[in-house]
Amino acid sequence: MPKVVSALKLHLLALGCYLVLSLVVLWPMPLHVLTHVIAEGPGQVDAYLGIWNVWWTAEALTTGQNLFVTPLLFYPHGLDIFWLWLSLPQGLLALPVTLTAGPLPAYNLLIVLSFVLGGYFSFLFARTVLRQIYADPAHLHLINYAALVGGAVYAFAPFHMQKVLDAQLEVASIQWVPLWALATLKLFTRPTWFWALLSGLLLLWVGLGTWYYGLFTLIAAGVLAGLWALQPREATRPAKAVVRLPIKGWLLDLRLIAWGLVPILLWFLLMTPRLLHLIQAGDEVLGDTRTEQHALADLISFGLPNPNHPLWGEAVTAFYTSLHPGEILWNVAFGLVGIALALVGVAATWRTQWRWLVLGVLASAMALGREIMFFGWHTGMPGPYALIEDLPGVRSSHRPNHFVVIAILTTALFAAVGTYHLVRRTSRRGAPWLTTALLAAVVLIDGWAGPLPLFQRPMPQAYLMMPPPDGTGGLLPIPMHLNVSNSEHLWYQTAHRWPIVGGFIGREPPYSLGRYAPGVRELRFGEVQRDDILTPGWPELARETLAAYTIRSVVFHHASMGTTLTFMRDLVDEMGLVPGVQDDELTFYPVPDPPVKRPLAYLGSGWGDLEEDRGTRWRWMEPTAQLFLLNPEPTARPVRLSLDLEAFAQTRPLTLQVGDAPPFIIDVARQRSVRHLRLILPPGETMVYLSAPAESSPDQSGRQLSIAVMGIAIE
Repeated sequence: MPKVVSALKLHLLALGCYLVLSLVVLWPMPLHVLTHVIAEGPGQVDAYLGIWNVWWTAEALTTGQNLFVTPLLFYPHGLDIFWLWLSLPQGLLALPVTLTAGPLPAYNLLIVLSFVLGGYFSFLFARTVLRQIYADPAHLHLINYAALVGGAVYAFAPFHMQKVLDAQLEVASIQWVPLWALATLKLFTRPTWFWALLSGLLLLWVGLGTWYYGLFTLIAAGVLAGLWALQPREATRPAKAVVRLPIKGWLLDLRLIAWGLVPILLWFLLMTPRLLHLIQAGDEVLGDTRTEQHALADLISFGLPNPNHPLWGEAVTAFYTSLHPGEILWNVAFGLVGIALALVGVAATWRTQWRWLVLGVLASAMALGREIMFFGWHTGMPGPYALIEDLPGVRSSHRPNHFVVIAILTTALFAAVGTYHLVRRTSRRGAPWLTTALLAAVVLIDGWAGPLPLFQRPMPQAYLMMPPPDGTGGLLPIPMHLNVSNSEHLWYQTAHRWPIVGGFIGREPPYSLGRYAPGVRELRFGEVQRDDILTPGWPELARETLAAYTIRSVVFHHASMGTTLTFMRDLVDEMGLVPGVQDDELTFYPVPDPPVKRPLAYLGSGWGDLEEDRGTRWRWMEPTAQLFLLNPEPTARPVRLSLDLEAFAQTRPLTLQVGDAPPFIIDVARQRSVRHLRLILPPGETMVYLSAPAESSPDQSGRQLSIAVMGIAIE
């Protein structure tokens, strides 16, 4: 029992130490934990995305909804957020606070816990390794001191503070990586099914927190399996499952490789449905960011002083940006104190702990990106990241700098070893004081960023007074902020809980309604085509389309709309929308139900600009095009679709496919003619796919012309 009490005191002491240090570096956020978040620049957007994630986890769990598919964004289609930024482990960790105090205090708690648990789990990891290296029980107290410093090196690394300032909750939550490393270490040193399964589950857990770390720990798991299988002959007991290597004195332990692959195979087994869907559907929802500005690191980045420090941070930032103008997310610094201690540890134990050293070097090389740069010089040498950058999922994120979290963990491990060698040289009374001094140095030199910037986004009172959603429709907030870095509508949704058209996710997913739907399109882009080829047309088509998609209200946000407010008010007035509830911040325009619900049609992709000559209007169809049909009734209905057509240059076959029905072909003559199609239209939205052979335009514009469409009518 005394040993249990002593062990409990040790762990409480470690947790308490990291909590105190966390409150120091996060100051003054602890004074404003209920109202403000830490954020600077773009972080003011990402913070409220993180808050929405926390809120959605609680909302989904308490209402019995799918955690990974939200119907509340990109209404009415919803959004699969599995591969995005859900941060499920963080949402579950903060669930009691979210349900009692709200998502914003829960978000702030998670920021604190990223330091406390990040330090604590890396403390456990470093302590386990140190006890394997130094087995003398008389030195256990020194191991505890050293592991405490190692945990601080990991938790208070400049990279971590940068993620906190960027308000990226998913990557600021670094605490799960050392927990996975601890389970994996246990697996290799004492292979059992328990540790194999736990390591595999933690691999998945890390990924559910952020797929950046999830992918990189998956790669690290494979690397460690190979490294641990390399055994010196004198260290390997006689066994059948070994292979002699051509390298003198080394064997390959197939048994350890097999155990190391179990967590990876478990990960793939659990992820099979999602991976198959990603392979089949591609990663178009995630997008391809390889052509965007890269988050790459220069080789000198790892050793830079803390770029956010109030004394020298500005000078460090100016120095680096002079080498790499316009570069973003370059702060991958390990921390000067951490590096100094780690060098001592590497010098002392590299012969026995070479596996962790190799992993750290490889992780650092991966963080450099596709090309190795040194002091601003593009060497032309490809980095190991170039081997994976074109894989599905990887090309959608392209944040190799996040690989550094694994390198920081190995740095923390060797810093703990270095600390152990330093405290061994002091007296028993001097060891706690040296440990305290090292902790202070880590925090004040590597982790301190001065009083942190706080940000608060007010909640409009009208949203607080809204009735709860009735499940019959959604809201169209204006501005829509589709593909725009603004998360205000997600923050407002945590109060009103209504589904919204659109929603900020960092990149715009395939969302035809936001791009093409009448009413939505005009209010998003502020452009109106009053005499198009559609019947019914503007403004009836816009108003009735909003009603058909069960959009209950258009909501104007006055401050965000700025100088466009007057024009947009005229636009909704032309659409026939009348103001309802309004105050200084918001105006609600209820969307009326039409007296008679009729079928509607509108254009999707594949159509040229509207052209006109001598009173005749038309649009050229590209080789492929889309046409949306809407049936606002709850049951299927017969409709007649009329197409006023004229082929370019010669008769052309027009292939049409209505929804999932088999395609059919009609011939379109050079002379203008009207073709009538009788269809049974199911409730809701139906896509008509059109295709026809095209030729280059004779005006040398490069346009591909197939069929001119003078009119589309549905009744």
